[in-house]
Amino acid sequence: MLPPRAESVHSARSFAAGCLLGWSMGDVVEDMELIVSELATNALRHGLVLDSRNLRRSGREPIRMSMIRRDSLVTCVFADPGSAAPVLRHPSPLEPGGMGLHIVESMSLRWGWNPLLPYGKVVWAVLKS
Repeated sequence: MLPPRAESVHSARSFAAGCLLGWSMGDVVEDMELIVSELATNALRHGLVLDSRNLRRSGREPIRMSMIRRDSLVTCVFADPGSAAPVLRHPSPLEPGGMGLHIVESMSLRWGWNPLLPYGKVVWAVLKS
């Protein structure tokens, strides 16, 4: 679980690196740390913005992170209470952000998201060791 604080991004990176090293998948640590940084930041920035259907859940639902390994594939998963779909934006050259999902897309084998019922979503990315 990640509390809604900036330090949570560092905690998520450390958790991912620890899992990968424990699974002898050190060759993908740096890439996964970058992907995790982007997904954790998005979850903290956008996933805690609740709509009218789940407004009452504000403050009760943390962001959850999981790492799943299957053979040489590893998936990082972030679940948050927000219902807004992640959007690959095309920011202007002078905009200070907005490239996170482009980074995730370029570094992962695959990424995506799925809605959770009755509210929330999961966003995930897969790497191969």
